[in-house]
Amino acid sequence: MNSPLQRLTVYPSDHQKITGRSERTCQRLINKIRDMFGLGRQQLVTIHLASEYLGIPMNYM
Repeated sequence: MNSPLQRLTVYPSDHQKITGRSERTCQRLINKIRDMFGLGRQQLVTIHLASEYLGIPMNYM
């Protein structure tokens, strides 16, 4: 049987759990990641982009 598909995107609540910062600070972080990689407002931030921006290896995400 196949294992369930893991989520590929990150949200401010995920960053809150990782960094311990407030929701609004994590929303700003998501926006900074979007700006760095040239994403639009409606495009989702993937775990790969977030880990690259934060400098956290993928096995911790």
